[in-house]
Amino acid sequence: MPTARGWLCVIFGGATIVAGRLFGLAELYIIGTALLALALIAIVVAVMRPLRLAVGRTVTPARLHVGSVGRVELAIRNGHAKTPVMTLTDHVQGTSGAQLLVSPLKPNEVSRAAYRLPTERRGIVNVGPADFEAIDPFGLATRRFSATSVGQLVVYPEIIPLPPAPPSPATERRLMSDNPEFLGGRSEEFHALRQYVPGDDVRRINWAATARHDDLIVREDEAPTQNHLTVILDNASLDNERAVDIAASVAGSIVASMRRRTDPFRLLTSDAQDTGFVLGTAGVEKALSLLAIVGAVDTSAGIVNPRDSQGAVVVVTGPRPAIARTDLAAYGRVMFISLDPSSWDSSIARTASSSNASAGEIQIKLGRLDDLASVWAAAISTLLSSSGRR
Repeated sequence: MPTARGWLCVIFGGATIVAGRLFGLAELYIIGTALLALALIAIVVAVMRPLRLAVGRTVTPARLHVGSVGRVELAIRNGHAKTPVMTLTDHVQGTSGAQLLVSPLKPNEVSRAAYRLPTERRGIVNVGPADFEAIDPFGLATRRFSATSVGQLVVYPEIIPLPPAPPSPATERRLMSDNPEFLGGRSEEFHALRQYVPGDDVRRINWAATARHDDLIVREDEAPTQNHLTVILDNASLDNERAVDIAASVAGSIVASMRRRTDPFRLLTSDAQDTGFVLGTAGVEKALSLLAIVGAVDTSAGIVNPRDSQGAVVVVTGPRPAIARTDLAAYGRVMFISLDPSSWDSSIARTASSSNASAGEIQIKLGRLDDLASVWAAAISTLLSSSGRR
């Protein structure tokens, strides 16, 4: 189709022919005819040389944290006649996209290009489709083509390095006997001696006791315990997406602190999204994937299931929690992190962050995300000191 310059060429050419008719000047006829012919030839060439392009796209890494920079690599294959110089616009959700120049390609030739992709918000970012535009050398006509392939980038919330949450008191620790995959190795604490039965590990035979009783005696240790951690994101108490972004970063930071621990952890949200009890790096990735897409909700869907309530719980909530302390009675230790509006609204005077640890609980008021590491570490230190742990 004609460009703006092409339409001007057509209009000026037609006007020149009319002027040549009025003034009887053959020169104006020639100029006008040449301009119209040039525009017509440019349009015909653009139509007769359609683009046949295929685009492959690789987004690396496929998962990023807010503030990180990704890389999008494009492989452009030409499947038709030689192409002219083209402008490529790769659409990126939430931005104006990336614009690149593509040099002429021979049939079946592949050209590669890349661009950087900054991340400012958590969520799923769609990359593509790619639009191509080829303009003739005179800039009179253009040909457009769209490659429909798309890619996705998962942007996790910003993570603040934190020490792991303290376990619940020993009297409150429970076994997950219905989830044997969470039972780690044996406990080293002695429980009792008993007679050997077929199937027992011969390495557990106590030879001194066997010699005294003239029968095989095995040592039986205490069953292993696990320190369960539940992180609850009270997104029912947050009324805008920026507040949820901050809360997701807090919850994600606590979850990420469990990456190298052998204890199971769980992430719950007010709208009943639940990772279940998970472990290690795979569990952290599952929780962060949930936090990448969680949003604000109007009401709580009843997120606390007393039957599954065990170990310690960390509640990340807003100024007016939708979760009552009485809902968490089944947990051995309760930790509340309340976000002050100044943590997400820069128009509000900043409120100082503070922490309080007493009676086996942690209460944190967070005025800014950057304060999380210091107030969390201070609260844990105070809590462990008061309970006599080092």
